[in-house]
Amino acid sequence: MSRPAVEIVNSILNIWKIAVQSIMLLVLWTAVFREKKGKRDGIAAALFIFANIGIGFLPCTVWVQYGVSAFAIMGYAGICYTKQIGKAVFVMLAFYNFHCLGYLMASSIYEKIINVMMKSLDMMKDSYLQEMYRCMAVGMFCLVFAYSVLFVAMVLILYRLMKDVTIMAWQDVILLSILNFVGSMIANVVKGLLIVRIGTDAFVLFDEKPDLLWKIPMIAVLIFAGEAALIYFWQRYRILLGERQKHFVEEQQVKAMKKRLEEAENFYGSIRKVRHEMKNHMANIKGLAGAGGYGEIGEYVRRMDETMQELEYKYVTGNAVTDVIINDKYRRSEKAGIRFDADFCYGGEIPVFDMGIILNNLLDNAIEACEKLETGKGFIRLSLKRKKQFLILYVENSFDGAVPVSKGSPLPPTTKQSILPGIITEHGIGLENVRDIAERYFGGVNIKVKGDVFHVTVMLQQGEVGKVSK
Repeated sequence: MSRPAVEIVNSILNIWKIAVQSIMLLVLWTAVFREKKGKRDGIAAALFIFANIGIGFLPCTVWVQYGVSAFAIMGYAGICYTKQIGKAVFVMLAFYNFHCLGYLMASSIYEKIINVMMKSLDMMKDSYLQEMYRCMAVGMFCLVFAYSVLFVAMVLILYRLMKDVTIMAWQDVILLSILNFVGSMIANVVKGLLIVRIGTDAFVLFDEKPDLLWKIPMIAVLIFAGEAALIYFWQRYRILLGERQKHFVEEQQVKAMKKRLEEAENFYGSIRKVRHEMKNHMANIKGLAGAGGYGEIGEYVRRMDETMQELEYKYVTGNAVTDVIINDKYRRSEKAGIRFDADFCYGGEIPVFDMGIILNNLLDNAIEACEKLETGKGFIRLSLKRKKQFLILYVENSFDGAVPVSKGSPLPPTTKQSILPGIITEHGIGLENVRDIAERYFGGVNIKVKGDVFHVTVMLQQGEVGKVSK
């Protein structure tokens, strides 16, 4: 084999390497941006291919080549994934780390194969030069093949590990990229030490330290294992925090409902007390009339009227708990200058506890949205309708238009910080709980935005409670 033939083989292997890298970059991209699947998924890989092939014709180092391709991909991410640029940074760092680790491990395999083949050559033969070029071609093939297998294996392992990375804050990117950065730096340091020119001589690391043939790949494996373990435990940590947060919210809702039940009991207890005391009040009025204390009668009746007004509800729904909840939200709205209308008659078709949670969450969200508006511009409309075996609850309210509904998501996104550190909820926890309850009754939640009006429709099926498989 001649030198030109070796160069041709090297060019073919470079194209092979770029193709493998591009496919693996796409796999990493889709692993992190699973919620953004579409025609744009392959743009990052295409940019990588064009950048590498184009720069390949220029006399520049490999790292300049990779730097330009990374710049092109990050530019694309900055345009199309502005709010998730941290994910793109993580993808690029993970990609270059796996590239470096794969090359580091493959170099040991290459060096071992080359040493064995070169020792078998006879320098005295006329065909020595051709045999040496053949060994170089075989070595380069083994290097690229081993690199490809190792690179693909690492990327696929990471793909299986990445389950849910919908949210990745910058602190998460920094945490998960520490080993990526360390791995890349170690690989580059070792690569620089493999062959060192000293005047006319060369220091070959593996020749001087043959034990490094297995130690260096082991270091690379440990770095990758550390990165994989870090990602795995990070995801478990987020799941545990999410569950803890959901449990906390559910506890708060149970406490709120217990409070509403106590208020309802106290309210009806007060009514019973007033009824019991009415005889005494009438006797007192008769006594004042008989004594000619007509002025005192007026003051006495005024105080009785104030007491009765406190016990009056504007909205009577047919249930003590829903009476308390709706009238409580009405009074809160009235104080904030929000128009509140309700057409709600509850017959107990589903447990009042679940209905109470739905009303609490939806009306609280509506009031919070209206409170952001100027006084007098907010309004809330609540209604409950029945269609055959279904209960349909409608809540609509004015809002500032700053909370759009995400495509492909049944619930609107929010930037509310979680009570627990490290978690930013993608959807409002309250709406998530409403949806969970609706699904238990074979129903669902539908959200629409028309101009500056926010519409929420909750459909509940009357009858047996069941679980809907997801």
